[in-house]
Amino acid sequence: MRLSFSLLSGMGRLRLALAVLASTLVAGTAGYHLLEGWPLLESLYMTAITVTTVGFGEVHPLSPTGRAFTLGLILVGTVSIGYVVSIVTATLISGEVRRMMRGQRMERRLGRMKDHVVLCGYGKIGREIARELHRAQVAVCVVDQDERLVEEALDEGLVALAGDATDGQVLERAGIRHARGVLTALPKDSDNLFVTLTAKELNPRIQVVARGLEPVSEARLKRAGADHVVSPYIIGGRRMAAALLHPEIVDFLDIFMKQEEVGYSLSRLPVKAGSPLDGRRLAESGLREASGGALVLGLVRGGLVMPTPTGEDILQPEDVLILLGTPELQERLHRQGY
Repeated sequence: MRLSFSLLSGMGRLRLALAVLASTLVAGTAGYHLLEGWPLLESLYMTAITVTTVGFGEVHPLSPTGRAFTLGLILVGTVSIGYVVSIVTATLISGEVRRMMRGQRMERRLGRMKDHVVLCGYGKIGREIARELHRAQVAVCVVDQDERLVEEALDEGLVALAGDATDGQVLERAGIRHARGVLTALPKDSDNLFVTLTAKELNPRIQVVARGLEPVSEARLKRAGADHVVSPYIIGGRRMAAALLHPEIVDFLDIFMKQEEVGYSLSRLPVKAGSPLDGRRLAESGLREASGGALVLGLVRGGLVMPTPTGEDILQPEDVLILLGTPELQERLHRQGY
């Protein structure tokens, strides 16, 4: 908002300067026409050469009154021209300086970013992704070819780069080697495929979530290395059907997308080797007490999801528990070595 206001103020000053110059030309033309009786075109010509001080001769011999008027016009015109030139120069220089300073700040922020998410595409879906990541306090670097969208991302306080996300050099600038994941939400499946291939080539361990529109795209994206493929059309269709058939369940699940309103959220807890969970039965883990009352909704083992695990399940390293609890539960568990 501050940037937009600054630009608007600059444009307002420029309009004022041009209005002053136009008023000077109109007043000069009217003055010569009334005082000397010259035609309007000749009066405008005389005003123009007087205001710009180009040094041409007089159109017609001037009367004493006309000379006095010309002297005043020279003074007013010189001030007007000087004001217009200063405003135009200041506007151009300030815009350039602003861009340079913001570019330098952006490079510094990029250099410090670690464990962030590279978001490729800042369209309608990209904006929603960015909002959710911001809500989860995850750092984001937006990459988009549309400079207008990049400006919007910058105005939202995000780190953003203008460039082709399928280009490895652009992803390098976005810190792909130090990122925790890539979300590619470009309009074309082929572009998302290239981003996936390039990201995995630059950082084989990175998590990639790709948007896929065509039914055949999911298999291709996964073969290219995407860990998850999301189809907005399929998810939207299923959600609309579920909202009609099972509205209470949909409302219940919506709670976890509005954690700042209801105070509860879903989170994941990896089981680490040597942690208090390693090798223990779930019932004996003390997880509920340590987390402040979190519920274990699922257990992920070897890529398979096991809903509602029992207390007899023995936890192993690389397992992931799905918990329901307050947003502070992760911090509580971290402090206790979980």
